[in-house]
Amino acid sequence: MYNFRMYVCCTVPTMFPVKAAAELSGLTPATLRAWERRHAAVVPHRDAQGRRLYDAAMVERLGHLHRLTDRGHPIRDLAALDDHALEALLEERRQTGYGDLESLPARMLDAIADYRVDTFDRDLSVAITTLPISVLVARVVAPLLREVGVRWADGRLAIAQERLVSSLLRARLLSILNQHPRENKPRVLFATLPGEPHELGLLGAALHGYEAGMPVLYLGTGLPPEELARVANRLGAAAVAISSVDPGQARPALEGLRALEAALAPGVPVWVGGANARYLAEALAIDRVRAVTDPATLGALRRGLEGRPAPRP
Repeated sequence: MYNFRMYVCCTVPTMFPVKAAAELSGLTPATLRAWERRHAAVVPHRDAQGRRLYDAAMVERLGHLHRLTDRGHPIRDLAALDDHALEALLEERRQTGYGDLESLPARMLDAIADYRVDTFDRDLSVAITTLPISVLVARVVAPLLREVGVRWADGRLAIAQERLVSSLLRARLLSILNQHPRENKPRVLFATLPGEPHELGLLGAALHGYEAGMPVLYLGTGLPPEELARVANRLGAAAVAISSVDPGQARPALEGLRALEAALAPGVPVWVGGANARYLAEALAIDRVRAVTDPATLGALRRGLEGRPAPRP
């Protein structure tokens, strides 16, 4: 089967004939025609000679239908769904399609409690290799961090063990971002301001952004706002994403965001995540500063960036 994204990128066709549309979506021409005729799964365009033509959105829809029918969904039920519903169904299948993840974070922390670092690292590496990023973050990393907090609070996890978990997670998760840097577009900068040392939430957000197709540049923790603005302006950044988790840092973060907004080039959005996000966005009441509390919205934010002219470095 052809790689759809590569085909579109390299040849930039506006329409596909039946055979190409079928190949790109993984179907046979006969199946495509049957789905169209019996279920109106897509309604193709017609050229001057009456031949059916399919645009890129139709081909992507057909690919979604193919994957879902392979997983047991009847085409008669899928054909009536719109594209957003199909994408949601695919995401639901991804989230539930991996066995026994619920017990993995506890098993990994049991290994750390015994200082079996190789076991923890092996389980984490396998999860990173085999799981989509959204599943990895939602069902492994986030529950792992919650369990770390519980065990640290009740004395089952020592400070050294908690720091060991953070160190191993940081190294492995950063390796994902560094595998395939996207240099060809204005990048989205991920950082925290001074006084905010909590990094794993920021890393999780950066991974979600990366999975959503953002060209991510991860800068880490504790950046002075003026320096962050200088980097963003120099690179012509598409957006700046800030994490603020510690309630004790909410007021300093407010002043830091004001300084960042004043120094940042016009038109560059600032996304704020973490426990303090809503407070900070409401207190600032600045149009380009937005609270982002749901990683699922990063895909929509990326699409919003595509229609915006790139800032000048």
